[in-house]
Amino acid sequence: MFTPKDRREFLKILIGGTGAAYLAIQGCGKDASTEIKNIVGPHQQARLKRQRHAIAHAYLRDKSFDANKLNRTSLQTDIVIIGAGASGLAAGLTLQDAGYSVLIFENEHQIGGAGIKGSMHGIAYPYGSVYFVEETEEILSICKRAGIESMPAPEDAVLFKGALIENFWSDSSIDTLPISSLEKNGCKRFRDLLLHESFIPSYPLSKQLSPQEAQLDGQTSRSFLKQYQSPFLETMLDIYSKSSMGASIDETNAFCLLNFFSSELGSEFGKKRYTFPGGMNALYTGIASLIKPDFIKTNHLAFSVKNAKDGVEVQSVNDELSIVTVKAKKVIMAGPKHIAPFMIQDLPDDQKTAMLSMKYPPYATIHMSMKEEIFPGSIMDVWTPEANGFCTDIICSNAMQNVKLSEQAYVYSIFGAMPQEQRSLLLDDAELSSYALHIIQKTMNYLNKPFDILDNAEVYAWGHALAIPYPGSHNGPAQTASRPYGNVFFGSSDNDAASSVENALANGFTTAKEIIASLS
Repeated sequence: MFTPKDRREFLKILIGGTGAAYLAIQGCGKDASTEIKNIVGPHQQARLKRQRHAIAHAYLRDKSFDANKLNRTSLQTDIVIIGAGASGLAAGLTLQDAGYSVLIFENEHQIGGAGIKGSMHGIAYPYGSVYFVEETEEILSICKRAGIESMPAPEDAVLFKGALIENFWSDSSIDTLPISSLEKNGCKRFRDLLLHESFIPSYPLSKQLSPQEAQLDGQTSRSFLKQYQSPFLETMLDIYSKSSMGASIDETNAFCLLNFFSSELGSEFGKKRYTFPGGMNALYTGIASLIKPDFIKTNHLAFSVKNAKDGVEVQSVNDELSIVTVKAKKVIMAGPKHIAPFMIQDLPDDQKTAMLSMKYPPYATIHMSMKEEIFPGSIMDVWTPEANGFCTDIICSNAMQNVKLSEQAYVYSIFGAMPQEQRSLLLDDAELSSYALHIIQKTMNYLNKPFDILDNAEVYAWGHALAIPYPGSHNGPAQTASRPYGNVFFGSSDNDAASSVENALANGFTTAKEIIASLS
């Protein structure tokens, strides 16, 4: 069990022996994503990482800078893309292949958006995006060109009443659950519905939803699930919704739940998934490797976008505090919609309202290196319906490696969105450390594992990486927020008010093709 003494020791390690947080907010020191300092204690070491929120807040939200005091340079290109996540990279490669010059501005020091990774003991693990479910022609082509190869994603399991249940959605597994026959039947009926592909709504969103799609979008996931009369099913889908959709089944729509979860039933039902060691980073860096290096500018925050008579004008600021002004024919906004109104002048009121209606949860992924194996190496994700919300699922990164490991170590990651009221702790090192410690403590106790098998911990704080598919978001707000405005186009995962690898890539490719058509 985790003792108060353990707690004090680990918290001291996490925030530094003096009690002072070791990762400073920009303005008082260097930003956390550019300087990571390891604090090593007698038993554990811990690291905090986060996106570069501080510079974005200063230039976009607070406007707390004097442009007249900054150096200036000017550039010209065909297309500017703001954001080097999956969408921006997909758009950039498509435009480059069509013969256009491109500048991709990325605020972070690395490309990849939510598809970045870490490493402990030679084990790569995902900070965000873990897998994809459809090997499209575009993905297969990119993998071939970049010389990378995906691997089948290992299966999931459910930890319930002390038993690790594999192939969970099979009749035989459902029949073993200590729940009523009525609930078991409800689980099977829900599974069978997901196998009827004609009923499952699809992405990308159409400009006008069908009556059935509108009905699914307009109701909460929980209200849809009530017909199956299974509280256990609701609990299972609630933790899935929090992990993959950013909020509980009371806050997400049935449209997204059905689309997303229809791919999660397992290989027995013909549902394949694919990944890379460390998650989706290999695909995104593969795309970036195919783009000319001088087309991508990291550590550049785009903060102003203006339609001009002959195109657009985009301003960004780099780490040397130099403003770069770029004249281009078009711009693709490949980042979260809610920041666009702070960047684009004179947006129509209805579009601005739609953008600001988009919701994004604070999200922290917690990564732990263990000296002992907790789950079998054949399982990628363990779902925890009895954890009462502090842990939705645990990613087992050892299962995602394609080489034999040189040392005996095991990396497990706790995923789960946080309540909106906890957003501020993402920016406070002491509070984030304490939060991570609390989650680690509860998880180790829940798993009935001693704390001393943990030898390394890391936390990655995400501010706005995941769009919540709230009820009603797919029938008007998403379409309005994503429509082109003059020479400004929008092409990111939240074009669909729902975040997935597939949505991100599809919207990046599609938006680039729309621009190519408009310039032809």
